[in-house]
Amino acid sequence: MGDALVGLEHIGLFSGLPPEAVAEIEAKAAWHRFAPDEQVFDKESDTFDVYFVASGAVRIMSYVRPDREVALANVAAGDYFGELAAIDGKGRSARVVAIEESLLASVEGSEFVRFMGKYSVVAVRVLERFARIIRALDNRVLDLSTLSEGQRIMLELVRLSRPDPRRAAAHYIPDLPNHKEIASWAGASREAVAQTIGDLARMGVIERRSMSLLVHDLPKLEAMARASAAANEF
Repeated sequence: MGDALVGLEHIGLFSGLPPEAVAEIEAKAAWHRFAPDEQVFDKESDTFDVYFVASGAVRIMSYVRPDREVALANVAAGDYFGELAAIDGKGRSARVVAIEESLLASVEGSEFVRFMGKYSVVAVRVLERFARIIRALDNRVLDLSTLSEGQRIMLELVRLSRPDPRRAAAHYIPDLPNHKEIASWAGASREAVAQTIGDLARMGVIERRSMSLLVHDLPKLEAMARASAAANEF
């Protein structure tokens, strides 16, 4: 493994299990290091391993069309991914890349399924995770199918906004992601991100400050994001 203090005891899926149960699944694990932007597996690949993030983080990606990727979720240390292919034995449903230096453990899909059968609490937690994913993807599909690129970009800016401790009732994005990353989460093009941010700045809704973004009027930004596409032309 190369990391004497790193194991699977901190993976949330195994929380509360007896130490011997964690040791059982850990004994079946292989360990891998991934550099930032390195691919873990591609969509439709025929691997069935389940991965556990011991340190670092990965991003799950899919495509809204062949030339445009969309980010579905980030998976941080303590979490896991890849269980869908392990359970149904079909190709991968998404692409996964490391977004920082990451240490992952992998377990063969058949071994993971056997472990779920032996420890019902693990199976229930996997089902609960599926329920959360389905609900989140339902909302994401609705946004992608009913909102314009500009609206989706504005929703992403709303999601990133935080209360500004320096200004009463104000909001900001302390570390604005680059246009490529915003485009990935919004299912939009980088050109659309640049145009939308520029238009919002000219309207006085936002203001760029070095690496941060001040949101002068969060209610207006939210209202514009949810307005009908026809009414939302700049």
